[in-house]
Amino acid sequence: MTARRTVADVMQQLSEDHRNFARLLAILERQLALFDRAERPDYELLTAITDYFTGFPDRCHHPKEDLILRRMREKDPVATETVGDLEAEHEKLGERVQRFKEAVQNVLKEIEMPRSAFDAVLRHFIEDQRQHMLMENERFFPLAQKILTDKDWAEIDRAVSKEQDPLFGSEAAEEFESLRQSILRWEAEDREASG
Repeated sequence: MTARRTVADVMQQLSEDHRNFARLLAILERQLALFDRAERPDYELLTAITDYFTGFPDRCHHPKEDLILRRMREKDPVATETVGDLEAEHEKLGERVQRFKEAVQNVLKEIEMPRSAFDAVLRHFIEDQRQHMLMENERFFPLAQKILTDKDWAEIDRAVSKEQDPLFGSEAAEEFESLRQSILRWEAEDREASG
């Protein structure tokens, strides 16, 4: 594999991860709409989504971005300041998903929680995820491609986890198969409705 191909591979995977995260956020919005209409959302689905967000992004996606950021700081610290403290943002996102996960678990345990509180936790999670991905797509990724060399990308590619996405990879992990089927079904319904 050439170094130039490595740049494309790393960036393609990060961008694909963002598209997949956005698919999950769209499902969360569907569930939130049910909740807002006083209908019962699919808490099994919400649990699977929180399990996914507490796993794969923190094990694979964010460490890859953090490694890229550290390399960028070595090469051009002044320009890299424009993306802010990405590592702190990743920690904040991790805290948000934990709050979301706890809120879902509390509902399942029938621990009393105001509807507005559950709604707010979910809305904050969705909004924070979207804002974070937007910043990375518009500022972080283009700047990384500008600052880093082919050699940097090759070293980053060798250093990052090659773990397959347990939900969107070629085969879903057993705990995510139901979620995967729901995603495919809803996306097919959306295509039919808009087609």
